[in-house]
Amino acid sequence: MTFARSLDCFEFYERAKKGEKTTQDDWDLMTIPMKAMELKQKYNLDFKGEFVPTDKDMMENLFKAGFEMLLDCGIFCTDTSRVVKYTEDEIWDAINNVQKEFTLGTGRDAVRVHKRSVGDRRKPIVQGGPTGSPISENMFMPVHMSYALEKEVDTIVNGVMMTVRGKPPIPKSPYEVLAAKTETRLIKNAAAMAGRPGMGI
Repeated sequence: MTFARSLDCFEFYERAKKGEKTTQDDWDLMTIPMKAMELKQKYNLDFKGEFVPTDKDMMENLFKAGFEMLLDCGIFCTDTSRVVKYTEDEIWDAINNVQKEFTLGTGRDAVRVHKRSVGDRRKPIVQGGPTGSPISENMFMPVHMSYALEKEVDTIVNGVMMTVRGKPPIPKSPYEVLAAKTETRLIKNAAAMAGRPGMGI
């Protein structure tokens, strides 16, 4: 199969409206576990206690299994309860045309992110932060500042506010928008107070 362009978020959106209907429980408890068991046997995936396999044959088999998992199962869109599928050509296009490097942050706080390969000797960037964890309003800025103060941390992966102005940020409400804007402002302030105003978030 050939296609004219790389897939983007708009194409994903269209497929998420038309894909096969399923439920979160069926996806989480049946589709993915059953396929994972099938692929574990097919590719003889046994890490023998290694958290990240270093055996080249095992790494190759793990890649093949992951590729097949994506090809056969697709991606479950929780907003529409539909499965977004990709062709083999589309998956290879995404793999072969990944952005090789980019910058996170600005000024002296900017860090360059490079595509890394197996055995790459370059130091990886360290992304620190509460990563999606719910945090109270009064602790939101201090928690993020604690990460910005760590010299080893290059960028912040933020948490989320449990409330904003004392109200929960209910999806599709004005409070959701206010929470997102407030989170950004507070994290930028926290990074600036830590002496790293250009830190990537």
